Amino acid sequence: MQIIQYPLYRMLATDEEIIFAVEDATIVATKFKVKYIAEVWSGGTGANPFTQTKIATLKVTPNNVGIGIFDFSRILEAYVSPDYLGGKTILTSGGTQYSSKYNTVDFSDKRPHSIHQIDKHSVNRNVCKLFGVKFKIEYADTRTGTLSTSNPLLSPTFYIHNAVRQEDDTLAIQSTTGWFGYNYHFNNYVLNSTSGKFLTNAPTTQYIGLADYCTIAYFNQSDYTTAINFAGSLLGAKVGSSGATSRMVKKIEIKFYLNGVQTGSTINYDNSLTNGGLNWQSPSPRAQIQYTGVGTANIIGAGNTLPANWDYYTVIAYDDSTAVISDTYYFYNQEVCKGFEKFRLTWLNRLGVWDYFNFTKKNVRKITSKRETYQQLKGTWNEEIYKKHGYKGGRKTFSTNSKEVITLQSDFITEDAAAWLEELFTSPDVFVLKERSTDINAGAGFTGAIYNLVNKYIQPCVIKSTSYIKKTTANDKLKQYTLEIEMSHNKRIQKA
Repeated sequence: MQIIQYPLYRMLATDEEIIFAVEDATIVATKFKVKYIAEVWSGGTGANPFTQTKIATLKVTPNNVGIGIFDFSRILEAYVSPDYLGGKTILTSGGTQYSSKYNTVDFSDKRPHSIHQIDKHSVNRNVCKLFGVKFKIEYADTRTGTLSTSNPLLSPTFYIHNAVRQEDDTLAIQSTTGWFGYNYHFNNYVLNSTSGKFLTNAPTTQYIGLADYCTIAYFNQSDYTTAINFAGSLLGAKVGSSGATSRMVKKIEIKFYLNGVQTGSTINYDNSLTNGGLNWQSPSPRAQIQYTGVGTANIIGAGNTLPANWDYYTVIAYDDSTAVISDTYYFYNQEVCKGFEKFRLTWLNRLGVWDYFNFTKKNVRKITSKRETYQQLKGTWNEEIYKKHGYKGGRKTFSTNSKEVITLQSDFITEDAAAWLEELFTSPDVFVLKERSTDINAGAGFTGAIYNLVNKYIQPCVIKSTSYIKKTTANDKLKQYTLEIEMSHNKRIQKA
């Protein structure tokens, strides 16, 4: 038996076809009751999926030409999910455990923080998984004979991450085999030149307030040392420039500017364990995608001070040869007009990580309520005499189910930003993200600090708007969007 087809690249999205094909021409031609068997192995953070968990066993009958074809996408998509929290890095060989930090304090179960609040770096926990497939074939020597099973044939290892692939996304195909896949390098999602993009379709120019959280995510490493090696590679190309020694992101650099001139010191977040990142090559799925906090709130939380005056700051990735390996992302200082309330939304984008946007114009809050009522008896019927009281009797509210609905309005935006915001309108996971504020110890006199942190920054919501019209400069000139959201939690109201 041999594997005659598998995906062209080893980093796969959950929503694409994950096709494998196997063949054993001899057994198919000479045996009875033949079926191809595929065991899918995944789970954990180790380098070898075949020592982890068997998550599914599939069987198919050979098709008309004797081939067994499998699509594992529907199975594997259940084993990846968004990253909501920071947390621990991969355990080092020396047994030391490092973590992401919030306000310079390590993540722990007793002091957790969201992925949006990380100071510097955080490896992923759930968004990427490693998997492999064991193929077997079962057959009988006669029409009524006992079934036998062959020894397993192991596939190469692959990664799946919590992204979606659109039907019109262009795929690469290998001319000699017909194997196909999505080429991340061709689409500029590999950080190896000044065209390299982080895992976002956001414009490179964005707007941010003085206390806003924001993260970027990126493919942190690659497997091949050559600049481009398509078939069988992780991403289709090397992370890092041709002169880099390591195939990893070395650091993220942040610089502030005023009137086009740098102001304040350059901020460098080295990709190191103490900063919450991973600085050595590892096949663990946690090492493949990494987050970095680049919002003004994250910068302050990491112990830095914002310049007194600034117009914008830039975010750039570097490799270990000090070469720039990403496009330059600009974050402009955004002021909110007097009297308006700002709402910052964060949502799961189509690459499986988080994007951010501020609605800064007329934002209107509305409470909608649904009441259950009953008819109350007048007077007292179970006492010595009948007493009539003014507060008793008539129609009463037994319970009230109230939700907060907010109509948000954006500032005028570019055509690129308008196209990108489609991902917000269609995202399954959206949150209101509050501004950074001082975490005050409210537990004076108690053992250990007590901080008011639970529910402070992250508030879930759902998109109520049912349609999204793509606006263009030619058709619409100035582009402004209105979005209606409903807060996920009901307003709690006591029963009468």
